[in-house]
Amino acid sequence: MISSIDRDKCIGCGTCTKSCGLDVFRLDTDQPEASPCMGACPAGTDIRGYQAMLQRGDVGGALERLKKSNPFPAITGRVCFHPCESECARRRVDEAVGINAVEQFLGDRDLEGEAVKPARVHLARVAVVGAGPAGLSAAWFLTCMGYEAVVYEAMPEAGGMLRYAIPAYRLPSEVVRKQVRILMNMGVRFHFNTKIGKGADITVAELRHRGYRAVILAAGTSRSRKIPVEGGELPGVLWGLEFLRSVRCDTAPALSGTVLVVGGGDVAVDAAISAKRLGADRVVMASLEAEGQLPAYPHNIADAVREGVEFSCGVGPVRVEEKNGAASALVLRKCLRVFDTQGKFSPEFDDQALSRVEASTIIFAIGQAPETGLFDEDADMLPNGYARADSLTGETGKQAVFAAGDIATGPASVIRAIAGGREAAVSADRYLRGMVIVGERDRIRPQVPEEKLPGKDIASLPRHERSMRENCSGFDEIRQGLRLDEVLAESLRCMTCGSKSHITYNDDCMTCYTCELVCPPDAINVHPFKETLPRTL
Repeated sequence: MISSIDRDKCIGCGTCTKSCGLDVFRLDTDQPEASPCMGACPAGTDIRGYQAMLQRGDVGGALERLKKSNPFPAITGRVCFHPCESECARRRVDEAVGINAVEQFLGDRDLEGEAVKPARVHLARVAVVGAGPAGLSAAWFLTCMGYEAVVYEAMPEAGGMLRYAIPAYRLPSEVVRKQVRILMNMGVRFHFNTKIGKGADITVAELRHRGYRAVILAAGTSRSRKIPVEGGELPGVLWGLEFLRSVRCDTAPALSGTVLVVGGGDVAVDAAISAKRLGADRVVMASLEAEGQLPAYPHNIADAVREGVEFSCGVGPVRVEEKNGAASALVLRKCLRVFDTQGKFSPEFDDQALSRVEASTIIFAIGQAPETGLFDEDADMLPNGYARADSLTGETGKQAVFAAGDIATGPASVIRAIAGGREAAVSADRYLRGMVIVGERDRIRPQVPEEKLPGKDIASLPRHERSMRENCSGFDEIRQGLRLDEVLAESLRCMTCGSKSHITYNDDCMTCYTCELVCPPDAINVHPFKETLPRTL
């Protein structure tokens, strides 16, 4: 029999649960302190909790636990930059747990299931402006809380950047459509081809007059940020987001010869790979940043390298040259620095160090921006079109109007937009119920102290990677998801940092002492009257 577990010593690594063949232990993952991966996730996803459920083979329970924080794992499992893996304590042992791959597997299972329509428990209706990741997230959480959520979207389909910017080779359209269909089956109503704002189809004030008790602005950053450049109006000059939108709408121009993409972010990478897949013979990315300092996520840069994209780093545009009435080349100058000593964006160039790249198509992908003037009379807006909103609660300073996603934070990741939509929904709920809308003190958890993280005496296990699909053509999805056996094996690599083990079925214990012998922090004590047996010598 097991005598006790010292909870002060227990680090929640799960070694006991994994080593006990009689299933005596359980892990309590619901702890006040978050694991490093949970702290790194913008949505605070309960990674520790759902991984522990997978370790027991409870796939359905793991999916349900995951969706409490992130309702769209099939999407984030494909496009998230997975900061959770960068902070994974497993890196002390070998490699980070493949959290993103596990998330995709659970998300694909979710798309195959039946949507459950939550009960309507509140009379208040909430309008959500924008059907991008933030708007869809807000609608999902509001519906789960028992509100009627109505989403207004300017485009013909829901998804925002998910549908009209991220290329299909990373996020197939059908994945987004299935996710939206689940929302519809839950009771979320959509009005497409309907623009909201000043001079648009409906203003926010009119939404309030139509009976919406609260409004969440989640319009996003759907325009390319443009800079004045000589020759920028010539045929053959395109802009990043508009180009990607034309690709997703099957209206992109046919490409050949050399395509030059100006920019070093993820939109630029997507534009470069898309150009390659549209038939360009050669694609070059020209960025202000030096090699190794590109702002695009490393896994996206690796995809670009794999596709044959070339890089010209540390240069900025000067002018587009013309030949036969169209763009023919871009003159570049050396960039000496991108940021000043205070860290502000302030490029400095050497006007004497010029270079020239011939290209039949030039795509500028240098940033994103919201439409300006849409909500100036309805929310506390900045001159550049962004909402002046609380970074956590989404409050705008205008009663009953909240903001979420890129319009509140600036261009950010999909998972951060999802988190913003959730927090705006929570704030709207508290406002509508007459509660105080509070911030960090009740929404952000402390993390497990560094000295309490497992790692010592943990056995090394190989990481399971998603494979690249062979013979992909056009914009077919490039990554193959993990199988169930690989997902379960990957979950066993998770050390469930900060959990607490407890004795659940002690009557099943055969007093083999294995748990005591393998416990890294020596927290387990089997019955004190021990015999001297060969196996314990």
